[in-house]
Amino acid sequence: MKKLNYLFSFAAIAFAMCMVSCDNVDNPAEPDEPVVPEQKIHDGDDLATAIAQYCDVIEGVPTLTLPAGVSVVLNEPFEVNTPLSIKGDANDPAKIKIGEGGRFIGGLQIMNVVIDASDMANPLFTFGTEDAEEWKFDHVGLINVTMTGLKKALVFSGCKNYDVSLVVENSLIQVAADVTVFDFTKGSFPIFFNISNSTFWASEATSKSFFSSQSGQKATDMEGGTETFEFENSTFYNLAKSKNFFTHRQSNQTWLSYIVKDCIFVNCGKSGQTIKGMNGGQSGKNPTWDITGNVFNFDGADTSADESTGDEDEPVKDSKTVVVNFADPANGDFTQGDVKAGDPTWFK
Repeated sequence: MKKLNYLFSFAAIAFAMCMVSCDNVDNPAEPDEPVVPEQKIHDGDDLATAIAQYCDVIEGVPTLTLPAGVSVVLNEPFEVNTPLSIKGDANDPAKIKIGEGGRFIGGLQIMNVVIDASDMANPLFTFGTEDAEEWKFDHVGLINVTMTGLKKALVFSGCKNYDVSLVVENSLIQVAADVTVFDFTKGSFPIFFNISNSTFWASEATSKSFFSSQSGQKATDMEGGTETFEFENSTFYNLAKSKNFFTHRQSNQTWLSYIVKDCIFVNCGKSGQTIKGMNGGQSGKNPTWDITGNVFNFDGADTSADESTGDEDEPVKDSKTVVVNFADPANGDFTQGDVKAGDPTWFK
């Protein structure tokens, strides 16, 4: 297992800056000669090695900037002990192949990257290798990420006492096996979980909950803890079909908050009970609800009339009563012109 040694990294960065300065003085470039920076990371390189050698500190965060279109691999566990960012090119994203043994222990942010998870034998992100003695904050962010072949959990907590923020933005995630995508059944919990402008899909319907903290920890295990689930302008297809969309350590509690706006749910959870299923199959006044402008379809029918929070003061509002026709959902093409909802990537 490799770890990011930040003392080494910072020393290496300082040494590299010194060497660049000396080289520029001793061997100045010709005035009209363009200076082309050397590409340090190449196709087939090991991602863990690249992180250890080539991180720059950007806005206080060690950041690995991957060259446009480069393909790298992660074949063994990589332990992240401080904030870390991996950033590809927005116009020509880098590609990361996760091998059988590849995974991240700890959270980080990944931007502008295509991830092939088809060979991955472990959850991509896990938190810690042992229970934290005191509550510890961690973060996972996926921004402009395309992921294919996900057969294990995207996020899994095998330890207790981690309060986690999860952010997925402008991303396309293919679920390729019957898995719980966000799995906190062994402990810890997400204090904030946001999905926006993104698509989660499975060509064959899954039967396990999309999110679960059942048998894990609840927010009030941490003093003042709350859990907020915020899904906006996103598309969900064939996930936890005919099951509760979420399972919780304790459902229908005052520390739970659900904000779901302008999303499309097709064959997600039980028919007419996607929202109730987010609350572990229960409805009532205890959670905070803000459910507005969504599409709910099940087996080719509009089921929005059956969706309910069970709270007359905070009901399901302004659902769009339409059956959405995607271009080719079995192959991940969710182009549609039926309604302005869901992931805006797919609007005609």
